[in-house]
Amino acid sequence: MTMRLGVSWLCTVGLAALAVAGSPEAADLTEPLRVIDGDTVELQGQTVRLHGIDAPELGQNCRIKNRLYDCGNISRTALLDLTAGARVTCDLLADAAPPADGTGRPGRCFADGYDLSEGMAHTGWALADRAVSTRYVRNEAGAKAARRGLWKGRFVAPWDWRRGQRLPAEHRTE
Repeated sequence: MTMRLGVSWLCTVGLAALAVAGSPEAADLTEPLRVIDGDTVELQGQTVRLHGIDAPELGQNCRIKNRLYDCGNISRTALLDLTAGARVTCDLLADAAPPADGTGRPGRCFADGYDLSEGMAHTGWALADRAVSTRYVRNEAGAKAARRGLWKGRFVAPWDWRRGQRLPAEHRTE
């Protein structure tokens, strides 16, 4: 089962909500869009985690040559770029398991019809999350081969970073 979140149908949202009172899966929701991080958006208060990818966390450091940078923030900026000026819709995936970290409901989101998870994996600012889907593995492989995004340097996979793994220079000595 999917739920369509969108920026259109402004006039029908109220009627749809009345017609399906108590059943949010059947209602279309509208803007505003807020990009939370590289794999999470919010549409009218509904937090949606982009299905099939995992992006660096805000505050996560990566390295290019000898320079550390906040790759989580850069990943967020990449998603902002993909959604800028576009009509964004999300199909919530009712049959998909929610993310382990509890950040939103899983969904496939599109900017003017373009799959945002595909775009993030293609640009190299998110990794294919093989634990939930293999749909974006080819996009990730292309980014790796072309050394785009994260693949320009060194990084810790987001799922490992959340478990405490860091690049050597990130460890604190006390």
